[in-house]
Amino acid sequence: MEPMHSSMSTPSVGRMRLVQLDIIAAEAEAAGQWWLTDDEASRLQAMSAPARRRSFLAGHWLARRIAADWLQAEMTRIALQRHDDGRPCLLVDGAPSPLSLSLSHSGGWLAVALATMPVGIDVEVPRRQRDLDALARFAFSPEEAERLQRMPEAQRAAAFHTLWTLKEARGKRSGEGLLPARARRVTALPSDASAAEAMSWSFQDGALALAIDAGTEIGIEGGEMLGRPLFWRYAEDD
Repeated sequence: MEPMHSSMSTPSVGRMRLVQLDIIAAEAEAAGQWWLTDDEASRLQAMSAPARRRSFLAGHWLARRIAADWLQAEMTRIALQRHDDGRPCLLVDGAPSPLSLSLSHSGGWLAVALATMPVGIDVEVPRRQRDLDALARFAFSPEEAERLQRMPEAQRAAAFHTLWTLKEARGKRSGEGLLPARARRVTALPSDASAAEAMSWSFQDGALALAIDAGTEIGIEGGEMLGRPLFWRYAEDD
C-alpha cells in the first residue's frame, strides 16, 4: 500500500486498487456463483455479452475481497446491492456497511475504491478514436473546453481523458452520474493536496481519477503503475 497522509487529526480513510480485469475475472469464475446475491445473479443472467459478464463478476468479486479484508470479515458475510440512484451498496450480514464503493473498468483494467465517505472512481483506456472536441462541448465547462483547445495537439488527448475521468468520478461519487448540463457547470481546477477533492493519474493512453473528501488518507494498491497524482478541486457555477 502507498498511503497518502493528511494533517487532519481524525481523517476519513479509503482504499483503491487497480488490477488487470482478466486475472480477477478468472478467480471469480473459478469460485462459481454461490457468492452472488439473487439481484446480482439476475443482473448477470440478463447480460448476453461475455465481456460485460466478466467485468461484472470481476468487479463484484474484487469489491467483496477488499471489503472483507478491511472489515476482517468472511467474504460470505459481504454482499452487494444497489442504491436507488444505481450506485453499488455494500452489505454486511444483510445490513448496510459504513463503507462506500465505486467501480470502473476499461481496456482490460479494473479499478475499485472503498472509503468511509462517498467515493467515485473512473478509469478510461481508449480503444478507438473519438471526436474529443465534440465530447468536450458535450460535458466540459467553457473554461475546460477552452483550456483543451489551447493545448498543443500532442497533449490534447491526455488532457481530455484526465478531465473526462474527473467528471465521471465526481458523478459516481454524488450518485447523479455524468449529466451533461450539470457537468458543464463544474470546472476541475488544480489544487494543493490538502484541499483536493480529486486526484488523477495518467494511465497508458488514458487516465484514472478518484473523487473523494479533502484530507482523506488513501491506501493505493497497484499504484506503481500510476506514478505521482495530480490534485484537483471542483468549482461550480452559481
